[in-house]
Amino acid sequence: MKKTIFISQLVALALPLGLGLGAGGCTLDEDEPPATGEAPLDNNQPFANELGAAATFSTAGEVDLGDAFARSFGENQRSCASCHDPAAGWSLSLELIRERFDSSDGTAPLFRLIDGANAPTAAVASIDERREAYSMLLSRGVIRIGLPIPEDAEFELVAADDPYGYASASELSLFRRPLPATNLAFVPAVMWDGRVRGGATLEDDLAAQADDATMGHAEAITPLPARVRSAIVDFESRLFSAQTETTSAGALDAAGGRGGPEPLAEQSAVSGRFDIFDAWSEEPEDSPRAAVVRGQAIFNLQCGGCHNLQNVGTSLAPLFFDIWVSAPERRTPDMPLYTLRNLQTGELRQTTDPGRALVTGAWADVGRFKTPTLRALAARAPYFHNGAAATLDEVLEHYEDALDFVFSEQERRDLLRFLEAL
Repeated sequence: MKKTIFISQLVALALPLGLGLGAGGCTLDEDEPPATGEAPLDNNQPFANELGAAATFSTAGEVDLGDAFARSFGENQRSCASCHDPAAGWSLSLELIRERFDSSDGTAPLFRLIDGANAPTAAVASIDERREAYSMLLSRGVIRIGLPIPEDAEFELVAADDPYGYASASELSLFRRPLPATNLAFVPAVMWDGRVRGGATLEDDLAAQADDATMGHAEAITPLPARVRSAIVDFESRLFSAQTETTSAGALDAAGGRGGPEPLAEQSAVSGRFDIFDAWSEEPEDSPRAAVVRGQAIFNLQCGGCHNLQNVGTSLAPLFFDIWVSAPERRTPDMPLYTLRNLQTGELRQTTDPGRALVTGAWADVGRFKTPTLRALAARAPYFHNGAAATLDEVLEHYEDALDFVFSEQERRDLLRFLEAL
């Protein structure tokens, strides 16, 4: 656990060492970006989580946090690593967020008005004001994304019930979890709504995302130099993360199991079933490993239609699904609620986040989001695009309540053991 806390502090405070911040912004050397001086992480270094431990494998041979990924290039001391921590599956966990808040009185780089606050106009002069201003980040692990209704949209905004008094048609407040900056070799679309497109390849999209994040989340004055942008994309494209052990089943690469990140690095992006625990199929029926195998079979049967990229769990094609996480019935008082009207039919629909529709303008895309990777799940609770599920158990509850999935108690337990092992 000490190791986890150290790394969390390391990336949280990834300050612009040697970057020469001034009134005009940071000065970047196109040929040789300055080093942060941080030691690399070993491949497969475990990070403890509530359900066991997870690790990352880089095809570069080590996970070099001195890379451009952990450097600040903006005006607010943020780096990519501010929101993508290796101890949290390259996302953010509530434990990590709260640790950063408490250790800095809410002034660490993660806590910035631009997107960390419930509204960019929030008062943050005192620690009590900051605790209130960043309440969504502290309670759900979400950052605020501001997006407009597209000019050519098939719908209009007729009402915005925003508890923070900021949202409008020109900028809806959308609260979303940071997606993991790992296992990107299997990502068919960048961002929850697929809004970032930089060209014909995934690398182009990731490069565009790096620029957007630097100019937006990091509040930089100028885009990244090409060399720095390429270094970020190369670094994150080499990362593969997965759970390495669980408290119930133990080491996930034992007895022929193929859990952990290293086998994932050898996985092709193809459609297929999960088979990483097939070797455990002869384990005694009452053993923890047998429960994982049974859960794998249940997942393949009931969930594999959408989670169809073999041994990863994303969707092979860039498809977007509405699983009712944004439905008005699921709204809690801390979430904005938007009422939209179809311009052609007059139909009304309420949602806490229009999702893909804010990219395409299509009425049919309201509430649709991409399918994220399922590996290293245990490291990065809470779940869903808005952090609505605090645990994997709550994820299954949502599928049962909102989408009419039916699991027996035994199936539920087995499915949880499998998801914990990813």
